[in-house]
Amino acid sequence: MAADQLLRPRLSAAALVALDKAHAAKKTKRAADPQTFGELANAYMLSSDYTGLRPATRHGWYPWIVAAKREFGTASLIAMADIRMRGSIRAWRDEWADSPRQMDFAIQVLRRILNWGVDGGYLETNRASEFEPKYKADRSEIVWTDEEIEAVAAKMQPHVSRAFRLASWTGLSRKDLVQLRWDQVTDWFIAKKRSKTDISQTIPVFDETRLILEEFKKAGKTAVNVVTNRRGAPFTPRGFAMAVERARERAGVAEGKTLHDLRGTFATRLMTAGFEDREIDLILGWTPGKSEKVRPFYISRKAIASSAILRMRRFRAVPTASTMGDDRAVSEHK
Repeated sequence: MAADQLLRPRLSAAALVALDKAHAAKKTKRAADPQTFGELANAYMLSSDYTGLRPATRHGWYPWIVAAKREFGTASLIAMADIRMRGSIRAWRDEWADSPRQMDFAIQVLRRILNWGVDGGYLETNRASEFEPKYKADRSEIVWTDEEIEAVAAKMQPHVSRAFRLASWTGLSRKDLVQLRWDQVTDWFIAKKRSKTDISQTIPVFDETRLILEEFKKAGKTAVNVVTNRRGAPFTPRGFAMAVERARERAGVAEGKTLHDLRGTFATRLMTAGFEDREIDLILGWTPGKSEKVRPFYISRKAIASSAILRMRRFRAVPTASTMGDDRAVSEHK
């Protein structure tokens, strides 16, 4: 008999019965169905549906879960499924009436918790799923013009200017931009997965992009990351965004436009240049079909008209067979 078995105390029959009861009680308590919204929210936060989210997403959702628990925590799940709960949910949502985006975010988080409860069989219906979004932004006008980009870039330090202009020709989010590595850049394209969705992007290196990358190389960049601060260390996403905001304020143009809007600017460039939706989805790392959905928001009437004018000019500049024949006839007559 091993030494550890000799030292291990023997359990009596009564102790074994007590141990079995303790395990059974613990299992029953752990498996108990939530009865209130607060209990449901707590159970949701322990589930893989929540813990499996990206840290940044959990960080953004947590305050809204707390707010929802504060409002509905003691309400029974039977009450949460009652049709009359719509009024209470609407009143809670309207606490942020001055910010439609926050109103939508509050409903989004509440809807996610209740959906989890419906899927788990804890309540019959999700009353938060019946609310239409309040925030409807027209993204067609929230794009940077070339003139605005040049004006703001002129107010930046060279290392910030390069990164800012690179963002406008790659459509990379601020996080993906500051994390871009040289080994992800080839002569023809940039291959990178989006940090937000883990979807691959294949971004063409256009002539404008190549010139900007050459600026990085001429500056003697030997770091692993393409975009770095003055000390050669990687930028933080927020630090880079703040540098852009300060330069925009000094330039006095593009009021209200952000670094994130450069992503829409790049999408608009691709759309007005005639790229197909499936190509744009691949370039920007969007799920198939997203370009088709967002095209009406990114392409304004002005952009459509400008593109049509340019196409007509190119068409009229191409000699047709009839005009070529006329030209030959004139030449022979002379």
